[in-house]
Amino acid sequence: MMLERLDIGEFLGLLIDHVTERTGIRCYDFPDNVPSPLYSVELDAVEPENTKTMFIDAVSVKIHCVSRETEPYSSAPVLAMVKALQEAMTEDLVLPAPFLLYGQECEGVRALKRDESGEGHAVLAYRFLVCYGYRCK
Repeated sequence: MMLERLDIGEFLGLLIDHVTERTGIRCYDFPDNVPSPLYSVELDAVEPENTKTMFIDAVSVKIHCVSRETEPYSSAPVLAMVKALQEAMTEDLVLPAPFLLYGQECEGVRALKRDESGEGHAVLAYRFLVCYGYRCK
C-alpha cells in the first residue's frame, strides 16, 4: 500500500492563505510586478524525516517580507512586517485530513536588506514537519 504525501502545491497554497489571513498583507508564490508591501513564499526543500512510528516530510521554506520604498530609507516598515509574520506563525498551519502537522518552527531571519528599488526586504526561514502516515508492527 502506497501512502499519499501532501501535495506540495496544496501545502504552499495553505501557507500563502495562512500568512495573508493573519497579517492582512497579501502573500504570493511568484510576485512578479506586484506592488509592495507583500509576502512571498519560496520552497527551499522537502526531505524525509521519518521516525520509528511516523512517515514525515520536512518542508523548508523561506518567506520574504517586502515593504514599501521609504525615503530616506528606514528598516522600520520591513521590521514591522517581520514582527507581523512572526506573530502570524505562532498559530499552527492547519492541514487537511489525514495529514498532521507534527512540528512548525521558525529558523530565524536569514537576511535584512534594501533592494535596488528602495524597498525593504527581509527573509525568514521556517520548517514544517508533515506526518502522512503511521508505521505498524
